[in-house]
Amino acid sequence: MNHNIIDVINSLGESDKLYSVGETDFSEIVQAAETLYVEFAKDFVEYVQRFGSISVGSIELCGIDEDPECSTVDRTLEMRDLFSDFPMDCYVIESVGIDNAVMVQKSDGKIYQFLHGHDLMFAADSLSEYLLNGGDFRKERVEYWKARSND
Repeated sequence: MNHNIIDVINSLGESDKLYSVGETDFSEIVQAAETLYVEFAKDFVEYVQRFGSISVGSIELCGIDEDPECSTVDRTLEMRDLFSDFPMDCYVIESVGIDNAVMVQKSDGKIYQFLHGHDLMFAADSLSEYLLNGGDFRKERVEYWKARSND
């Protein structure tokens, strides 16, 4: 099921405090995409235009933000610089917080987890789906990697 990204983010803000850097001019979004040589997914563009970047509950979603930790451009360029296997058709939407893993999106809207040396791991069909179910995905991944590091 495809939910409207703005409605999903607003609904998350009903149960947790929603922090946003605010609206972003479309020209800044175009410039960010050109800098990365990617096409942003439609839902990502809608999200960034309205919110810039957000933090709500345990989610810190990257976007257009002057803070390098929350900037899709800065985080993506950093990952490309660090890891030669970072997929050039993806951009960072969130840091997982363990082993330099990040959540990435492709222009078709699908969300994956990138971890250097591993295949992309599918997480969601859209940004809305990821935000609605992503907490479960993140918990599973953290538990998986913690268990692996204990082997």
